[in-house]
Amino acid sequence: MRLQEAVRRILREENNMMRMIIRRVQHDVLEREFEESLDMSSNMFFNLIKNGGGTMSFKRFIDVTISILMDGIHHELYSALPEELEWRQDVRESLKNYYKNRIKNRYRKLISEI
Repeated sequence: MRLQEAVRRILREENNMMRMIIRRVQHDVLEREFEESLDMSSNMFFNLIKNGGGTMSFKRFIDVTISILMDGIHHELYSALPEELEWRQDVRESLKNYYKNRIKNRYRKLISEI
């Protein structure tokens, strides 16, 4: 019975993408990479305005931040996940949902500084 319970628990965790990510990428590494990606996208936000490109939309800001984050943790994910393309979109959406409030807070702060 214990083996079956353990297998069920593992399968539930595998179906939760953020749990799977956190098991493969150390939490402190994930947080550091997120903070760095948030800083880089913030710099892009201001550079776009400075160079006359207008204001980056919130949706675009999220996409840029998560893309940079995925680049930062790509090695840990790529070496541990199947080579199939479909996991990338699942990881992207999971990271967006996980970090959405923190990204929104940064975006609001950036908008208020314009």
